[in-house]
Amino acid sequence: MTEVLVSGLTKQYGGKSALHGIDLKIASGEFVTLLGPSGCGKTTTLRCLAGLERPTTGRITMADRVVVDTDKKVFVPADKRKVGMVFQSYALWPHLSVAENVAYPLKVARLGSQDRQSRVQEMLQAVGLAGYEKRPVTALSGGQQQRVALARAMAARPGIIFYDEPLSNLDSKLRYQMGQQVRALHNQFETTSVYVTHDQEEAITLSDRIIVMSEGNIVQDGAPADLYDRPKSAYVADFMGFQNILPGTVEAVNGNVADIRVDGTSLVLSGVATSAVQVGERADVAFRAAHARIDESGLTGAGRLEGVVERTTYLGSAVNLLVRADGLPLRVRVETSDLAPEQIPAAGDTLRLAVNPARAVVLSHKEAAVDGYLTTMTDAIVSPR
Repeated sequence: MTEVLVSGLTKQYGGKSALHGIDLKIASGEFVTLLGPSGCGKTTTLRCLAGLERPTTGRITMADRVVVDTDKKVFVPADKRKVGMVFQSYALWPHLSVAENVAYPLKVARLGSQDRQSRVQEMLQAVGLAGYEKRPVTALSGGQQQRVALARAMAARPGIIFYDEPLSNLDSKLRYQMGQQVRALHNQFETTSVYVTHDQEEAITLSDRIIVMSEGNIVQDGAPADLYDRPKSAYVADFMGFQNILPGTVEAVNGNVADIRVDGTSLVLSGVATSAVQVGERADVAFRAAHARIDESGLTGAGRLEGVVERTTYLGSAVNLLVRADGLPLRVRVETSDLAPEQIPAAGDTLRLAVNPARAVVLSHKEAAVDGYLTTMTDAIVSPR
């Protein structure tokens, strides 16, 4: 296993900065995911760590070995860092068999023939491809080819493995299966893993820790549950799947919870989790579509409002609704198991809704200023994607 320390990492392309002084520590044996949209800097960070890019400035150590120090002009090439790499495009050698692809890094490491064969068998067994040794990789499915790439990356027992969006070429069922296998192999071989993706569900299910990036900066770093439940800005909330992010004003604060009124509406949410906001401050309130429910209690007051269904999207196990409430477009998710078929809302229906304040979060605009994200979002965030 390998600990990774990164200090002051920057990268420029033609005078334009892709990374802005990244500081990062990855513990030995940790599975860390770099998460964000295209252009946020996650892949550039990964490539600098793997030795595929030369940082403009900064220092990187792996297992107490300095692999980059721009002040001292130290740069250890990728093939000398003892790391593994799994690419989005598999990057297998088409003229070699399955066994020959897996054995290649072992040949480079000059492992003896008998030991190579034993290691290849072990790795193919681990990825469920025992018996495929002699097959050409071009005769395999995409999922099988990615398993060969995994076996090859781990064959030489590197201390750290880098994953560059390895599942994005697979269908949804295979993505889930391969994701589970990636995590199982990480646990089995006790590697340190750095994984890049733009898929928040992948990040949540695989990671010990998620690092969200924006415009070459780290904007939030924490355990999956922390980012899922307590994003610190509208940018992170949007990326972590909060479908409703609404501007408002803080009306009361009591410790780490607040009451907030949504602009131009009767909707007030009380006792919403927050940090460092003050009465009268402009802020956003964010909640997921699943945390706004159809309310038949007949009650009125905080957390409740009425709206008209504009759009219904049937998903089988659930229905996504776009509801116009007090002039505000809200996204609502209703489980079909809770409704009889004739109760599924249709466009034009009037619904009473209740928002669960315990599952919402108040987001200070001060955090938004830090990550540069515009919080004055309307339909772009609250309408179905």
